Amino acid sequence: MESTDRIAAVRFLITLQRWTGLFKWQDENGTDLWSKLKRIHPFVLHLPLTFTYIALMWLEALTSADFEQAGQVLYMSLTELALVTKIINFWYRREQVSEFIRELSEDPAYELRTREEVELWHRQQRHFKRIFYFYIRGSLFVAAMGYFSVFVQEEYELPFGYYVPFEWRTPERYYYAWGYNVIAMTLCCLSNIVLDTMGCYFMFHIAMLYRVVNLRLRALHQAPEKVAAPELRAIFRLHTRVRRLTRQCEVLVSPYVLSQVVFSAFIICFSAYRLMHMGFRERPGLFLTTLQFVAAMTVQIFLPCYYGNELTFHASALTNSVFHTNWLEYSVPTRKMLNCYMEFLKRPVKVRAGVFFEIGLPIFVKTINNAYSFFALLLKVSK
Repeated sequence: MESTDRIAAVRFLITLQRWTGLFKWQDENGTDLWSKLKRIHPFVLHLPLTFTYIALMWLEALTSADFEQAGQVLYMSLTELALVTKIINFWYRREQVSEFIRELSEDPAYELRTREEVELWHRQQRHFKRIFYFYIRGSLFVAAMGYFSVFVQEEYELPFGYYVPFEWRTPERYYYAWGYNVIAMTLCCLSNIVLDTMGCYFMFHIAMLYRVVNLRLRALHQAPEKVAAPELRAIFRLHTRVRRLTRQCEVLVSPYVLSQVVFSAFIICFSAYRLMHMGFRERPGLFLTTLQFVAAMTVQIFLPCYYGNELTFHASALTNSVFHTNWLEYSVPTRKMLNCYMEFLKRPVKVRAGVFFEIGLPIFVKTINNAYSFFALLLKVSK
């Protein structure tokens, strides 16, 4: 049980994040050349590719001749603007993120103690891996479809529009613009989905800790007071630590979820607007790519809302788990201790995005409704 890898679901993704400049290296604080290269690696990688590419996309949108041409670029420009928020947030809090991951994986206070807990942990970690590896593969497939669908068009067209400072609609120069598009967009797509996965994993992991607390409370349903009293005190201490982790998690994921939810309604709106002005017969590849992009974006909004809802649900279930203990047989001091714990549980556990809304399934439904409202308004304005 002590050898159980508690963050097995994201161990590979943490390594991937280090190589893509999104996560801190373990030995980057040294004074040797290799440590210095590790410190400047994120800026060398993302400044000429991610940030320059996003700036060129916005330049193309702002210098477009009409609104329809701008709408062809805005759907992706807004997506990448949310990515900028995520990257800056992780860079700014890279020490906190590194310490948070270390505590989740190595702190002995969160060690699993029974076979039931270990089996639950392994099963849920595998389930998380299946969901997010499918999401990552699907997102990369959408990007690949966009890269190669332009080759079936009669005219020269870029997979994802951006401002090119030279005339690229020629056989000699087209592949320079296309190659930069592919390299920059691949890095942006990979960074986006990896950061999404880590934000959701933080909420998933804390929800799992609340489930472990529930299991330990329910395991006391037949325990005598002599055994239950010290175990209850240990559970209360664990719960206090998990509440602290929840507040830390909120600080780490709040900016990313807030930006994602705020921009997602506009992203889906402009994507649907693009589909309305793009015939399937004229541009079958780009039409299917945009349709898949809308599906991937919907999943991208749903996942943090789902895991935020799971965290709140399992934290709220602790009240019922207390009643499964053998509290009727306990002495007055132990029952008073349980009563104090019940008062403590009256404070709801919720992860908020800024000060605006709680991360959960209701905000997902509201975002989809807002996207439809913006789309209907955009159609009226365009007419």
